[in-house]
This record gives sequence, C-alpha cells and structure tokens, in this order.
Amino acid sequence: MSTPALQVVLLVFAGVGFGGAGASMAVSRCRWLAEGERDLGMLGVAAMLGIFGTLCTIVSVGALGVLAYGTVAGWAAYVIMAQHLGLFAIEVERAEPSEPEEAPRSLR
Repeated sequence: MSTPALQVVLLVFAGVGFGGAGASMAVSRCRWLAEGERDLGMLGVAAMLGIFGTLCTIVSVGALGVLAYGTVAGWAAYVIMAQHLGLFAIEVERAEPSEPEEAPRSLR
C-alpha cells in the first residue's frame, strides 16, 4: 500500500528519469548530426533512465501513467535540450505596430 507522499516522491524520481532520457536522446542526436557517428553511450544512458522512470511510474500510478506522464516529460526534456544545443530554434516574429485608427466619432 503506497501513501500519497510516496507516490509524489516516485513521480518526482520518474520525472527526473524521463527528463534525463529525453535530454540524453537530444545529446545523442546532436552528436550524430555533428560527427556522423552514433553515440551509443548516450543512448545507453537514455535507455537506463527511461527504464528507471518507467519503473517508478508503474509503481506509483500504474502502466498508463507511463503514457500520460512519461511521454510528456521525455518529449519536453528532448525539445528543451535540443533547442539549447542548437538543433533548432523557436523564434517569434513580432508584428510591427500599425498606425492607430481614427477615433470613433460620438453620436451627439
């Protein structure tokens, strides 16, 4: 029987595991694109952290928690790390302010 406090602690550990797995995948992909060789060490680290996160999630909330929590945490960590490494950039274009329109006329 697990208490709510234990479930929270396990989900925090799972978040760290899935986050580390996503970041490791981003580093591995960056090295593959830069050097042309697969980084099997980082892929191994990603697998190890993914398994750790999966086990913590299954013990805490069940198997569907891996899909609901793990995929989101891993994907978010991958995107943040890939952007940090320069694999892609998210840029926002700001529209130039248009000239103010004519003030509405009163009906008096």
